[in-house]
Amino acid sequence: MYTEYQPSHLLVPYIDNYWEFKGNPDYGMRIHILPDGCTDFIFTLGEVANAVEEGSLIMQPYRSYFVGPMTKYSELVTYAESVHMFGVRFLPCGLSCFTNLPLHEFVNSRISVNEMKAVFDDTFIEKLGEQKHVADRIRVVEEYLLAYLARHYQPADSHVAMAVNMINHSGGKRSVRSLMDDVCLCQRHFERKFKHYIGFTPKEYSRIVKFKNAVELLRTTTSANLLTTAVDAGYYDLAHFSKEIKSKSRPRLASPARASPLNFKRTRLYCGSLIRSTPLYGIQSLLF
Repeated sequence: MYTEYQPSHLLVPYIDNYWEFKGNPDYGMRIHILPDGCTDFIFTLGEVANAVEEGSLIMQPYRSYFVGPMTKYSELVTYAESVHMFGVRFLPCGLSCFTNLPLHEFVNSRISVNEMKAVFDDTFIEKLGEQKHVADRIRVVEEYLLAYLARHYQPADSHVAMAVNMINHSGGKRSVRSLMDDVCLCQRHFERKFKHYIGFTPKEYSRIVKFKNAVELLRTTTSANLLTTAVDAGYYDLAHFSKEIKSKSRPRLASPARASPLNFKRTRLYCGSLIRSTPLYGIQSLLF
């Protein structure tokens, strides 16, 4: 139902993946999405899954949308017999090579591409709709993006790109002070540039990367010692880890008793199907 596809080598520096969600989901199926620092363009080639948050944009079939960087948990729900959505997922810093869009203005937002005037416009959905196979849709997207880069390419800000790489490499454990020292910028200038190109402050992005790393450790570890897992991920203790889970995970884990890493791990293992129970990252988690 949900499949990811890797970009060509020419677009690897900018694109994390392309994804397609197509099939016949259960009525009322809920899809859990955690923040990951990336941004997505979504093309609805049929019926869609929509956010349950009050006030969120209701996506319509045969339209194009932009999903900005997320700092908090989001949830989608499907009420259609079939869905078909195709996405282009940009890496942190990747989108900045195509447009100078101030990403901090789009944090936790889903908007029509007509409102942002960057990279894709609302007519692009027609080109994708003409393609019968996902390989053809990816070819159309890549041809378009490479031609767009040839006309509009702007190098990623070197300070921000360097900081993002260091944060990713450390699993979110690097202090903001050490990052500032390495990129040779004052705190105000550094945070202003980082927010413009990534959407978050360096501290916020580091928290997202650390939490993503922690959840991955929980998924893959065979150790019963959750304190060790939390410390390995960069948390001081289980209390700090539990607080982060409540901040960035599902509402049903919000009570103190149910927000512990142990209950988090049990939930992901034992509460129904993977789609319904396992927190995944980014719009590509639509679904796994």
